[in-house]
Amino acid sequence: MRLLLGQFAITFLVWLGLAFFFAEMNEGSKVIFYLVTSWLLYLLVVIVKTWFREHRKTKGTNR
Repeated sequence: MRLLLGQFAITFLVWLGLAFFFAEMNEGSKVIFYLVTSWLLYLLVVIVKTWFREHRKTKGTNR
């Protein structure tokens, strides 16, 4: 989970830098921006899925 959160944080910082210059981007740069955005959303889904799995696993052992 820590690796996923670290990757999300670093990718988010890159995404913020790209978003700051979005108006000045050419078509190639926008493709890279959209790829980074897609990766960020994918990481978010994986983080939520992992969190629910861990939460369910720990909740099941407490019964």
